[in-house]
Formats: sequence, structure tokens, C-alpha cells
Amino acid sequence: MKPDRPHFREEFWKDPPTLPAGVELVRQEGLIIPRTGPGGESAYDLAEVRLPEARVPVLLSYRAPLFPAQVVAQKDKLLSLREQLRHRETDFDKLPTFRVPMLVTDSASPRVVEACANEELALVDQRGTFFLRTGSTFIRIQGRGSSNRVPREPVFHGKGSRIVRALLESPGRRWTVRALSDQTQTSYAYAHGVIKRLTQEGLVDVGGGVRLREPVGLLKTWMKHGRPTAISKEGFNAPSTTSQALEAGYRRLISQGIRSIFSLASALEPEERFVSGLPHGLYLSGSQEAAIRAFELRRMTPHNFWILRAEPSAETEVGGIYFSPRALPHGPGVALPQLAVDFQHSGGRGEEQADELLRRFARSLPLVGDFE
Repeated sequence: MKPDRPHFREEFWKDPPTLPAGVELVRQEGLIIPRTGPGGESAYDLAEVRLPEARVPVLLSYRAPLFPAQVVAQKDKLLSLREQLRHRETDFDKLPTFRVPMLVTDSASPRVVEACANEELALVDQRGTFFLRTGSTFIRIQGRGSSNRVPREPVFHGKGSRIVRALLESPGRRWTVRALSDQTQTSYAYAHGVIKRLTQEGLVDVGGGVRLREPVGLLKTWMKHGRPTAISKEGFNAPSTTSQALEAGYRRLISQGIRSIFSLASALEPEERFVSGLPHGLYLSGSQEAAIRAFELRRMTPHNFWILRAEPSAETEVGGIYFSPRALPHGPGVALPQLAVDFQHSGGRGEEQADELLRRFARSLPLVGDFE
């Protein structure tokens, strides 16, 4: 098993992670295993996890970066090597041969940790993440230290969210990084950094082109962990929110050359409405006073209409709020993934509506494959 970073094994031991008090990882002996292909060999280590009440022998393998989809294959390789070592136990009479397989990586995402937990595979990373379950011993810690691997490009805000929107709009498409960067008007390096982070989370597959591995997982992660697209919002009372009133207001703005797009309840199809009492909303790129006049808004409660201001990088049709609008009877509405995110951050029963839109998005995904 050749690590993606050839010298990662040395990096790890040169600057080992800070582990919890009473937990120590001690390297005992290295193993160099011949293999076919470029490089010709793979490196492993025999080591020991030392605890106050026990010592647990482990067999270490190195993989950086490590993706969730790789965990099962890495476990199989470690178990195979452990079995070979067992048959050679006379060569290792001073060291125990029943060793817990453990993966060593640079920065394990929560999804990688979960995959290892499901496979009963021990794990440690440079940030101090540590998972071990064997016998009466159970340790699970999500590391908080730094790693030099994680790209700094934001994913769920700024220009990164443009790439997320493009991926969610065409979940079955295979992209090149260049095509994504062109579509979203981001640099190649920036797009590559975002894709790398999504790949590390197991949400994107880059084999044969960039493609969503888990479209629902990506939207759910954006909803639950991303920043609101609206950097400001102001509440008003609209005397009427009928389709006719909304259309009239939108046309008044268009006549003045002011760009806008509906969100929240104003962007729902009738069959998508899951809860009552939802506020209406409009992303506005222009004069607020013009919008107040166009929709006859009043500065009074109850607030049933919100004017939203998108973060600057999202005020665009190239992967922003104006990207892939939905055609509604009264005007354009934001795409369904964006609408789910907006409801998630809207308060009240908005989260319930967001979850319903997530379910609808999941049901809309095309089925692919040969079932014959």
C-alpha cells in the first residue's frame, strides 16, 4: 500500500500528534513489504498503544490522504498482512502477532472516523484524532490540531459555494476541474482545492472526472454546517403575498432595471409547501426603497416578507443565487438546493420545510445502472 504522500510515514513520526493524557503510541519495528508496481515496496510498522491499564499491540499502515471509500480495502490489506505475520510467528517471538489493524493518516474527516468505527479499524491522525476499540478498551477522540493537508478554500460560502451549487444542479454529470472553474468563474487552483476537500469528505468521486458520490450528503452538509447565503435580512409586512401581488412587485423592479429573485415561501411550488406560516423572501440586488414601493411593504409587524442581501460572491448567475432559477408563475425563484439552505437558516419552522425539500431533492435524483 503506497501512500499518496511517499514520505508521510517519516512526517508522522517526526512530529507525532498530541494524544490524550495516558495514551501513548510507541513504534517498535518497521516492516518493508515487496509489492508489484511502481515503487516496489510498502512500509508498515509494528507498534503499541500504551494505556494506564493495558498495552494494545497494533499494526500500522499509512495513507495520506484517506477517503471513506478506501477504508474497507485498507482493512483487508492489513488483515491479510496480519495473517501472514501469524504464520511467521517464530520470526517475531519477542513481539505479539495478534495486532489490531490501525490506519495512520494526516487529517481524518468525521466520515472517515465513522467508516473506521463501522469496520472496527483503529485510526490515528496528525491532528490527534484517535479511535481504538478492542476488548474492554474504547477510545474515540476527534482531533483539533492543525494539519498541513486541508485546503483553505471555503466550501459552503464565498466562491466555494458556487461550485457546490453547480455540482448539485447536475448530480450525475462528470466534470473536469477546468469546466467547473469556468462555469463558476473561479480559478483552477481554487476549484481544485474545493474539490479536494469534498473528496476528502467522501462526497465527490474524482475517478474518470469530478462527479458527486453523495448528492444528498452534500446538500445536507451545506444545510447543517454552511453559513447563510444571506449576509443580512430585514423584515417587513406585505399587505398581500398572492402570486398576483408578487408578480406585480417583481415586474415593477424589472421595469427599473433592478435585479431580484424569490426565496423562502415565495419560491415554493404549491405542492412543496410542508408547513404553514412561512415567511416570504426576495434576494435583492439594488435599492431597498424601490423594493419597498414595488411590493407595498410596511415597516411593521408581523413580518411576513424578508428582503435578503446575498454575500457578494453569490450575487451572480455563475453558480450564485441567480444560477439555474426555477420558473414560477410570479417570477424566478432560487434553485431547490439554495431554497433548502435558506429555509434552514430562516428560523421558526423553516428547518422542517428545509428537511422536506431535502427529501424532495433526494427523490428527484435519477436512477442509473443496468438492472438486467
